Amino acid sequence: MNYRQRVISLFISKTKHSAEEIKSCQPIHNGFTNISYKIQLNNGTIYQVRIANDDKRVNRDVEQKVCRLIKFPYFVYYDVKTGNAIKKWIEGINPSKQVINSITFLKSFAKALQKIHTIKTNALPKHDYFDCFKKAKLPLKHKKAYCELIQPYLNMPLVLSHNDLSADNLIYTPNHQVIFIDYEWARMNNVYWDVANFIREVNLSLGKIKLLCKLMNISNLNALLIFVYLATNYAYQWTFNMPFTKKIKKYRKITLIKLERYYRLIAS
Repeated sequence: MNYRQRVISLFISKTKHSAEEIKSCQPIHNGFTNISYKIQLNNGTIYQVRIANDDKRVNRDVEQKVCRLIKFPYFVYYDVKTGNAIKKWIEGINPSKQVINSITFLKSFAKALQKIHTIKTNALPKHDYFDCFKKAKLPLKHKKAYCELIQPYLNMPLVLSHNDLSADNLIYTPNHQVIFIDYEWARMNNVYWDVANFIREVNLSLGKIKLLCKLMNISNLNALLIFVYLATNYAYQWTFNMPFTKKIKKYRKITLIKLERYYRLIAS
């Protein structure tokens, strides 16, 4: 059974709708840990159906807990064992680079992220900065820099963090609201990590980094830049914990280029 057939089968079995009601079923996202389809019914109603990969590194129980904590209202069905899910369609876009660089977007992004970071909980695991370190074939200078730079921040206060913020993992609505989705890697982490990870994912310029820093009320720009490097280093390490595919090979190559860039930035 191919992905499209699996999506339709899951949708029919977990909703009151029939195959005859489905107008279209199209792939919209093919990530490292899941693939998503957009299902539109004849009456115009739209859903997102996610088929998750069998990845033991992903804690689906954590994702479910986070969605309850933030009162995420879009799930119609969620299987905590597999990560398969059906969501109401969220009207909006995965923002383009042009949109991301707008002041309006960055203000909305900062507001949404601060809201997540202020939610109190002790029910989630802490992010492990070294969970991929041993397997990773890091260049020596980056191995040394990672260990040295992370040390002063290991005991920072922790906040609820999405931990995987990219343009693919948020929706920018027509009324300029930012909605975060896919909390598969959510953890307790320090306040810098989500911001830094987003910066390296979308390649924000230094000027936009300074603006986002201000919008997030982060007073230590240097610490944020260090975490942009650390988050990039961690992303590179993470690729060695994944099955080696063409997609991972390409991602690793791009991440190493970014790693060198941010290394030079913090060294200057």
